[in-house]
Amino acid sequence: MANTFLLKIITPSSEVYNGEVEKINLKSVDGEFQILAHHQNMIASTIPCIVTFKDAKGNDEELFISKSIVQIKNNEVTISSDAAEFEENIDKLRAEEALARAQNRLKETGVYNKQRAEVALLRAKQRLKLKKSNN
Repeated sequence: MANTFLLKIITPSSEVYNGEVEKINLKSVDGEFQILAHHQNMIASTIPCIVTFKDAKGNDEELFISKSIVQIKNNEVTISSDAAEFEENIDKLRAEEALARAQNRLKETGVYNKQRAEVALLRAKQRLKLKKSNN
């Protein structure tokens, strides 16, 4: 399996994924980027997004991740994220409530931290996008 690498996706409460993959697509503030086998060692950060990857068997997978740190070292990628959820684990009602709450907070200028509300809005939108794309 020379064209695969180990992918680990972890959160403070669990290991969400641990397996060999062919490639992974992520998103940072600078745009999308892809990691393939034998990528140069590096550390990057991501924004809340839908991550797509192809496992060693050729299956396409997707999951939501919140902001995270990605470490690439010796053909192993570790994504340490605040939250990571496959579509079946996303609570649609909770995401819709978070979306409405963030939208309301953005309307009330000066009351709430705008940057935090914008990130909350992005997280909710990405969760709902993944949930809807698989239904």
